[in-house]
Amino acid sequence: MLTHIYIRDLATIESLELDLSTGNTMITGETGAGKSIFIEAIELALGGRASTNLIRSGKDKAEISLSFDITSFPKVIRYLQETDLMQDNPECIIRRVITSDGRSRCYVNGSPSTLPMLKELGDLLFHLHGQHEQHVLLKSDTQRDMLDRFADHLPLVAQVKQLALARKTLQQQIDTLRDKTLERHDRLAYLNFQLDELQAVNLQPGEWETLEAEHHKLTHREELVQHLQHSIAQLAEGEPYNILHLLHELRKTLDAAQTVEPKAENWLHALNSATLLLNDLTSEISHYLQGTELDPETLQAVEERVSLIYNLSRKHKCTPQTLVTLQAQLLAEQHALTNHDAAIAQLEMQLPDMTQNYLSHARQLSLSREKAAHKLEKEITATIRSLSLPHGEFKIALELDQTAHASHGMEKINFLIKTNPDQALQPLAKVISGGELSRLSLAAHLALANRTTIPTLVFDEVDTGLSGATAEKIGKILRKLGESYQVFCVTHQPQVAACGHHQLLVEKYFDGNSTYTRLRPLKNTERTAEIARMLGGLKITKKTLEHAREVLESV
Repeated sequence: MLTHIYIRDLATIESLELDLSTGNTMITGETGAGKSIFIEAIELALGGRASTNLIRSGKDKAEISLSFDITSFPKVIRYLQETDLMQDNPECIIRRVITSDGRSRCYVNGSPSTLPMLKELGDLLFHLHGQHEQHVLLKSDTQRDMLDRFADHLPLVAQVKQLALARKTLQQQIDTLRDKTLERHDRLAYLNFQLDELQAVNLQPGEWETLEAEHHKLTHREELVQHLQHSIAQLAEGEPYNILHLLHELRKTLDAAQTVEPKAENWLHALNSATLLLNDLTSEISHYLQGTELDPETLQAVEERVSLIYNLSRKHKCTPQTLVTLQAQLLAEQHALTNHDAAIAQLEMQLPDMTQNYLSHARQLSLSREKAAHKLEKEITATIRSLSLPHGEFKIALELDQTAHASHGMEKINFLIKTNPDQALQPLAKVISGGELSRLSLAAHLALANRTTIPTLVFDEVDTGLSGATAEKIGKILRKLGESYQVFCVTHQPQVAACGHHQLLVEKYFDGNSTYTRLRPLKNTERTAEIARMLGGLKITKKTLEHAREVLESV
């Protein structure tokens, strides 16, 4: 339940802080005082659409904070646990800040949140029954949703919807594959042509890199031979200053030094090792030179292979290195298209079982709806008859939906009503007046309220167009509802307001050029005065006050 609300710089509210109680709280005030701003603030805090126009003039931001006690509401607790927003104590604190630059920030239990998450959480905490919903009640989708909520089979509804979507997706896959048969043949022919080219070239992994290195070596052969011949001359052939000759002369010198310095023996070993290495190097370079005779045919073959691969890569708009990968991708696509008919057949094999699964759950849903419809008919009929429609009769028609495998099940839901004994049952939109719609809407919502797990219910002027005894009956129904739920009700009717366990007064006042709205709880004497104002207008007499006391005492 909602235990605390804080509002700062929202519309005409400068600052508001209220502790709220269980039971039924009536919200009253003069016309234009801003009674609905309390509800608008809650909706806004729970993810409603924000606008900079809601920020109080001259301020840079508006802020709303709500505190809920969620001790007895496991769905809310589970949601907070699943989203890592649960704190140690069973409380949910929601805060939303709207800034003048059009941005808004949301927080749940001190952690930043997103608007979609806030709306999901809000659906578990708060439900508004307003005048807008009365007109929405005329829509078939709303009527079906009301019946499903009353029947308490929403998990089954979700399952039918999921099965219908899965079947639809499968059918679309089959249809798409069938529709693209001609396109598939064209694509397959083009793939075969491309693969023929690639397979004719038969490029192997790593071959391009090897070819590049070989081509570079062949095209620079003469320069390479010159460098190697010069190296051989420096090592052994140049007289008298080639390296091996100089090392030989050095060996003589160190050999002579050995007779004087014993360490010279180690130096000679190092010199001999270097001489052996250089002799091996000379032999290897000489051998390499013998095998590097210019072969124009080899060079031409390599150049032709490089040119072939490069031109093919340009044609396919890729690098030569990725041609092998491209060929593998085209082969995979060719395989998929070649097995196209098998793919269709495989998908079609799944369709009967999926259809049967959908029909099984949809029939189960139909039976549940039919059973719940009879019970809801009786509840709503009894309620509207108690609200000054003694001949009212409410029926729910379940008509076969011609749409095959619809996501909402196998039937259309149509609410029918008659308010006079000589009338035939007809759809709501054809026969119902505004006042009658208000009573029917209230009756439907009261029936649904007994099925809800939402802690806080708000009724926004659902008694519009009603007065006298009928309004009093509505007030008593709302009071009884407040024994099980936390209920807020914005009302203009004194008979309804008198039935509340608590009453909040909305007042507008002016200070200079500034407008302010405040909400405050009424004490007993203040409440009598407010009921008297609602009964008698601006002039409050002793009789009006006595009447107000009688109305309050009769509850």
